[in-house]
Amino acid sequence: MMNFSKPFKQVIVLILVACAVIASSIGVTLSSTEAQTSGLSTTNSTPHSATNSAINSTNNSATGSTTNAAVYRFKVGAIDALVVSDGSLTTPPLPNYAPTAEPAEVEQALRERFLPADQLTLYFNALYLDTGRNKILIDTGSGRELGPTLGRLAANLRAAGVPPETIDTVILTHAHPDHIGGILTAYGRLAYPNARYYISKAEWAFWTAANVSLASLKISEGFKQAMVAAAHRHLSAIRERVTLFQPGQEIVPGIQAVDAAGHTPGQTALLISSGQSRLIHAADVFFNEAFDLEHPDWQTGFDLDPAQAAATRRQLLNQVALNPMLVLAYHMPFPALGHIRARGERYEWEPTLWQFEVAD
Repeated sequence: MMNFSKPFKQVIVLILVACAVIASSIGVTLSSTEAQTSGLSTTNSTPHSATNSAINSTNNSATGSTTNAAVYRFKVGAIDALVVSDGSLTTPPLPNYAPTAEPAEVEQALRERFLPADQLTLYFNALYLDTGRNKILIDTGSGRELGPTLGRLAANLRAAGVPPETIDTVILTHAHPDHIGGILTAYGRLAYPNARYYISKAEWAFWTAANVSLASLKISEGFKQAMVAAAHRHLSAIRERVTLFQPGQEIVPGIQAVDAAGHTPGQTALLISSGQSRLIHAADVFFNEAFDLEHPDWQTGFDLDPAQAAATRRQLLNQVALNPMLVLAYHMPFPALGHIRARGERYEWEPTLWQFEVAD
């Protein structure tokens, strides 16, 4: 038997380990290739998905933590749709989100939903649509306006295979900073440079006026000033490429404007139709189940006209409860898709069943 020296044996071991690693890598690559070429439908949140790996890598670099899926794929008739997360924000529920309610009622409402009584988590969910004719983004997220846990929309779109440069249509439901703050990048450039922007005429007129009064909002003066500054900054950047619309108008083929004023003067919900399928994007008509659905007459500190906002909320909720259709609610837990059920004077949210595979 041959007698090898100790250093030589160590080299042999290292070579064998390297071969094993290479073989394992080849196996993973082959498995990935087979999955991509086997004719399987598009999937949501599969553990070995390249898209989800890229998205998680993007989010991990921002937070230093492991994350779950940031994109959810589904269909509205023939329209390919993505819910894309911009992030989330955890904040005390009072005074901003139920300023006229009794603190004990607020605590009870949260505890009944198995939620912490001293904090409220809001989710920020944009909608991307590929109609075959247009590539449409509804709202642009927060950008850098509301802190480091938000502003992930553009990166998540890119990781999902939607470069922001390919988007040709951006529809803004209203001009609060968590919906328009992603218009500009950190360097002051348009994040969606090839898009035409659409916003309601009433909303544009209000926020671009020389003097914007937010006196009725029950939030701090500093926050009011920041909202006005953000609106001026981002809306002025799209002045040469904006189209204004009225309630009831078809904005682009398949998307109709629905009056949802109250939260802001020109807030717009969107009715999206393809064949027999319909989806309503509810904008900020309601924020969460514990408050706005269980107590639909509660106002938030961000409602410019609280009475009108409450009336709009009931009108839209009654409409989608009596004529069931899928609802996307911008601030509901990801993927923010579900149906509304009426229960007397109150409403319930029934989240959509998660689809792991989306048929072409």
